[in-house]
Amino acid sequence: MLTRAEPAPIMPVMGRKSILGAAAVLAVAALTGLGLFRARERTEPSAVPVAGADIRIISKGSPVNLRDHLVAGKYTLFDYYADWCPPCRQLSPKLEELARRHSNLALRKIDIVSWSHPVAQQQGVHDLPFLRLYDPKGRLVSEGDAVLEELQRIFGFEAPRVIM
Repeated sequence: MLTRAEPAPIMPVMGRKSILGAAAVLAVAALTGLGLFRARERTEPSAVPVAGADIRIISKGSPVNLRDHLVAGKYTLFDYYADWCPPCRQLSPKLEELARRHSNLALRKIDIVSWSHPVAQQQGVHDLPFLRLYDPKGRLVSEGDAVLEELQRIFGFEAPRVIM
């Protein structure tokens, strides 16, 4: 004969100690997750320096105010690039070497990441690599292809053959 079983709870009834233990585990997990999130925030490249020169990555796809990154008394070169861009990978080490050799040049790198990231639209960048050069007083000297000519004139820079 079939008997009807009493409905059983999906989770057994927890005692007070079990509830406190579970709450403690959840609290520790939440704080650990928050700590990892905050640690990640601190390592995001808002101004990551490169050893031996005045070179900083100032954005990885996020909007950026160039005026906040101009260096008084130095030429400031903004290099818009992406890791997936072959000409960028060719130009980047040359620009970094130029900044290492000239203490009056600050290099600020802006990683576009992808065309869907906000910095590309905000900065009006449609081609990569893209450069902007400011003088030591913070005035725009040139942008785009013309920057390579200015770098040649001011610093004797020789750009790689196939770049922009």
